[in-house]
Amino acid sequence: QGMKLFPRRWLADFGRRKAVGQTPPVPDVWHWLRQAGGIATIVDIGAHTGEFAQFLADYFRPERFLALEPLPECLPALKARTKTIRNFEVLPFAAGLKTGLATIHKNPYPPASSLLPLTEISRKEFPQTDGLEVNIPVEVRSLDSLIRAADLPRNILVKIDVQGMEDQVLRGGRELFAATHMVLVEMCFAAFYESQPLFEEIHEILVQIGFRHGGMRNQILSPRTGQPLFCHAIYIRARA
Repeated sequence: QGMKLFPRRWLADFGRRKAVGQTPPVPDVWHWLRQAGGIATIVDIGAHTGEFAQFLADYFRPERFLALEPLPECLPALKARTKTIRNFEVLPFAAGLKTGLATIHKNPYPPASSLLPLTEISRKEFPQTDGLEVNIPVEVRSLDSLIRAADLPRNILVKIDVQGMEDQVLRGGRELFAATHMVLVEMCFAAFYESQPLFEEIHEILVQIGFRHGGMRNQILSPRTGQPLFCHAIYIRARA
C-alpha cells in the first residue's frame, strides 16, 4: 500500500536538496539512480491514477512509459497522463502469473485494493482500509504476454506496487526482468493480505533472477507499536 498509501513518502527527500551551509545541492537516491541508470523505459506496475508515474516521467524523461492498472475507476485519470508523459501507454490489466479473469477486492481506500483478501493487520494499522469491499472482475495477464522486452529501449526501470502479488508479477515476467536494469518494489514485513509473500521471499526471487539489493528507502513503522511494516526497496542488475 505504501507507494499509493503514502505517495509522498517515496518522494520525500528525493528531489535535489541543499544541506545547510552547503552548495551545490547534496546528491540523493533519485540523483544516484538517474546518474547510474540511464533509464530509457519505465514500466509502472500498479500505477493507480498516475501520480507517481508523473514524478518518474518528469525526473527520468524516458523514451517509453508503460503503466499497468486494473481498477476501472483509476483509468480515466491515468489515461489523461498521455497529455503530460510522452510515449505513455496504459495497459488496463492486473499483472500476474497466468492469463485469465480474477476478482479484485476493491477496498474503501482504493489504493489498498488487491486480488488477495485483506487481513486484520491492515485494518488495525490502517483504519482507512477497514470497510466493506466490493468484488470486481478484472483481467490478469503475465508481463511477458503483454510486453515484448526486446522492443523496449534500454535501460529499463520497473516499479512494482501490487498489494501482495509481487511473487506472481516477477514469475510472470521472466523475459522482462531479464532485460531490466533497476526495480523499485514495495516489500512488506507483515502480511496485509492473505497468503502475501513477505520481504525475504521477494528478495530471494529477485536475487535468483539476477538482481542485488541496492538499498531501502522509507521503511514505514506502525504508528501504534513502532514495528517495521513495509519498505520501498531498490534492486539493481547484478554484474556478471
